[in-house]
Amino acid sequence: MPFENSKDFEKVVALLLTKAGWTVKLPPANTKGYDIEASKGGEVVAIQVKNYKAPVRVPQLAQFLEFLDLPIAARFTRGFFITSSGFSQPALTYFAQEQHPKARLAVIKDKEGKVEWISRGHGTPPPPPRREPLYLGVFTSKGGVGKTTVSAHLAGAFALSGYDVALIDLDPQKNLTTLLGEGIKLPGSKTRPGSTVTIYNANEWEPDNPFDEKIIVCDCSPVFEKNPRELVERFSYCLIPTTLNPLGLNKNGYVIRQTLELIRRFNKTAYLFVLINNYFEDETRRSDVLKEQYHRYFAELSQHDSRFKFIDPDEVAIRNSRQLFYWGYHIYNGEANQLAFNSIGGRCLPKTDFLNLLDYLEAHSTIADLKQS
Repeated sequence: MPFENSKDFEKVVALLLTKAGWTVKLPPANTKGYDIEASKGGEVVAIQVKNYKAPVRVPQLAQFLEFLDLPIAARFTRGFFITSSGFSQPALTYFAQEQHPKARLAVIKDKEGKVEWISRGHGTPPPPPRREPLYLGVFTSKGGVGKTTVSAHLAGAFALSGYDVALIDLDPQKNLTTLLGEGIKLPGSKTRPGSTVTIYNANEWEPDNPFDEKIIVCDCSPVFEKNPRELVERFSYCLIPTTLNPLGLNKNGYVIRQTLELIRRFNKTAYLFVLINNYFEDETRRSDVLKEQYHRYFAELSQHDSRFKFIDPDEVAIRNSRQLFYWGYHIYNGEANQLAFNSIGGRCLPKTDFLNLLDYLEAHSTIADLKQS
């Protein structure tokens, strides 16, 4: 990292702006949302400056875009997010999809001050070819926790990132097939072609005849024995959805332990992540108490299995939202098959949350290496 601390990097950014003819001033103490204000001519720009060791991820970028939409930011004509460490691929995808009219991204990699502006089409390049498919299962030993919702929209997040995805419907209820039929196509942009999410039934999957798609997401049956063993053995990752509520541990804690044991019978190496679905953000301390209990409950499992992790909902969770609540309404009003988020433009919580989940998986496993191998 070329800049030792955030203050040094902030000074470099301010100096570059001054040299370019901008008038620079710092906001009042404890101001949230931006670090520098710059003005020139009729423009007033809010600038967020970050000197991270790791690339900027979806939550930091989403927070800045949300700030630009607040009434207190109405006086700003534009907003610049400038970092020394670059942006993660899901963050770039998020930026490309949001199409925020005020926001621009930039990277300053060295003390020479060369600025690299990120174009809007930069976020979703065609993925590199990969020989072996990446298998990811969404599984828990009970129904009603949102497996189908998580499976479909995680596949959608991969598709937004430029990948064609195979989505295998292993649940006997076939909700995935009911909701998405044979699949969907997400439109592309001027810089890349669109991507597809194609639905397959269990009997259409053959281990010796892999799909053309290189990302394969499995909506698993809650009855473990109904999932093909050969498929479970191929999982590199498995998401275990649950809910955060006072009875959640009593209802789901044992189920998650059982799920872990069942998967480990046939797959010793997959990364297993417990994900909070339908998360309701509570401004009181009640949610903090519940999160602490969940952390304690799963700490023992994490100690005995280094590839098992409970995802802190403060980092990643699938939030309760109107878009997800009404997902599936299209099968009643005759509209085309669709996910709960728009493929291009239109801000919504599900798109942010599932791109954030993909970002988290890349940061806490080897998924990024596998995608590029």
